[in-house]
Amino acid sequence: MRFAPSQPDLFALPPAAPARPERAPLDELADLLAVLRAVERLPWPDLATTMAEEQRAYGLARAAGAEGARLAAAIMDETERLFAAAEQEAAHAAAAP
Repeated sequence: MRFAPSQPDLFALPPAAPARPERAPLDELADLLAVLRAVERLPWPDLATTMAEEQRAYGLARAAGAEGARLAAAIMDETERLFAAAEQEAAHAAAAP
């Protein structure tokens, strides 16, 4: 059987994905908290994405121990603040003539 020089080997393993630099869970949680404290609206486009980010924060918190749990609690407080602001904004928009 002959192969053309440019034909890929169909049975070869795919190339490894480039390694993404690992960040410490506490660093990721601290960065997320800083972002949420700095904004007036949720930084995610919809509820599903927001919930996915909350779940990611909980996962990072489990990996980070007690300090991670404290940061996750603060992140959830900020998320609730931003949800409340969005609800108030929607209520004001609905009440406006």
